[in-house]
Amino acid sequence: MTTNKNRKALQHYSVIFFLCSFLSTLFLDISWINAKFGQLISANTSKVSAQVPPKVYYVSQYGNNTNPGTIDRPWRNINYAIGASSPVKAGDTILVQPGTYTGLITLGKSGSSTGGKITLKANGKVIIRDPDPINGGFREGVIQAAGKSYWVIDGFRIENTSWAGIALRDASNIIVQNNYTYQTGASGIIVLPEYYYNGGELEVTNSNIKILKNTVERANWRWTSNASIEGTQEALSIWGVDGFEVAYNTLKDGNREGIDIKVGSRNGTVHDNIVTRQALVSGTPNGYRGGPAIYIDGNRAAMYAIDIYNNVVYGNTADAIVIADEDPNIGDVSDICVYNNIIYGNGILGVNGGVGILVGRNVREVEIAHNTLAKNVQAIVIDGASFYGGPRPRDILVRNNIFADSTYRNGYIVDVDNLTIDNNLFTNKFADFYDIGGGLNNLIAFNNTKVPSIGFVNLVGNDFHLTSTSPAINIGSPYISTYLQFDKDGVQRIKSAGASVDVGAYKYVSPI
Repeated sequence: MTTNKNRKALQHYSVIFFLCSFLSTLFLDISWINAKFGQLISANTSKVSAQVPPKVYYVSQYGNNTNPGTIDRPWRNINYAIGASSPVKAGDTILVQPGTYTGLITLGKSGSSTGGKITLKANGKVIIRDPDPINGGFREGVIQAAGKSYWVIDGFRIENTSWAGIALRDASNIIVQNNYTYQTGASGIIVLPEYYYNGGELEVTNSNIKILKNTVERANWRWTSNASIEGTQEALSIWGVDGFEVAYNTLKDGNREGIDIKVGSRNGTVHDNIVTRQALVSGTPNGYRGGPAIYIDGNRAAMYAIDIYNNVVYGNTADAIVIADEDPNIGDVSDICVYNNIIYGNGILGVNGGVGILVGRNVREVEIAHNTLAKNVQAIVIDGASFYGGPRPRDILVRNNIFADSTYRNGYIVDVDNLTIDNNLFTNKFADFYDIGGGLNNLIAFNNTKVPSIGFVNLVGNDFHLTSTSPAINIGSPYISTYLQFDKDGVQRIKSAGASVDVGAYKYVSPI
């Protein structure tokens, strides 16, 4: 039987239990509110932090590294600005004020995919000189980086270097633009591995590189003999790079090869460049290493998916564009497209081949279409007999090109599997379209035409647009890849499905 005393005690305990439960619930609610409030503050803080604008820092010959790097209180040294301990962060810009700076500039940090690239930019005329233009070593550049990423290097003039002007090693997501390299010991600009040179996929150590609107003049200027350790690379070298663009550059007066894409480089483009007076040593007693103006240079690793288009390649001492594999034991070269190029006046008759476009061994799946070639020693050579061993070139298409006014012969074809050559226009200086050697397996040739003159606007003045009476108009095959729908000038080439097109790099456009 429950007494009044016991009933009051139970009521007392019930009140205590209720108060405890209420306080516990209140405490949990307050904790939840605090947690949510903290999350909100943290989120807002992160949002504010993410919205902090990039900063601009300045370097001047009259600055001091203890300064904050502002325009009125700049830093003194470029290496301080780009060094690991400087306050520069991803997305920031370093403007180097006009003047001549001496020293090796070594990138000491990286930008990021989230924060953006760090920009190192000449803010006016900035010259950078090698402190020792005689004794530099392999891989060294006056502007250089190893294992760095997310940079833009913009607008510098680099002179008189012992090895390279700009050297990027094990690099990714870097843009090199608007620079001028002059009289470099080796390459003006080179991208290459840092340490590994034994071939295969391990030598492909760079990715997503753009080389844009630079001038490379007098590269490999210390090249003296075939035994020399100086001048060991090409004017502009892309070595072991997956994903590249080499575009709108001017190369002139180089001792060896011009643009060289090599050693496993793939998934890239070489377009809208001007390449002239390369291989100046070609034809000299030591000149066999002179090399082509543009070289797709298979060596030690597979190379594929490379487009070469809209380039002007002229006045080079040796060959213009060459696609070959120097080491058939590791990898091969495949899926190469060469189109809308203007190629003229290359080679020296009686001294070297002077080929406009050459395809060598261990190369497959090449499309050569809508190029204009004129006044070369030879226009087109597909040669499976003379190059380095390995399988013969195979699966080659040569279509809708102009091969005009060669000085030695139109071309030469030997040891090729599965070659189609159709709807090309040749001048008739020689009896044959091209000379033929042995070893041709499945050569398909049709609708090629010879004429006395192509009908260029100005052959002597090197204007290779078409006149209204040109025989190049409406004789081309309509069966062309979609990337060929526009000519070198960006004029739409395809009128309607199934209609013939003009051959060569330019479509005829009626003057207004």
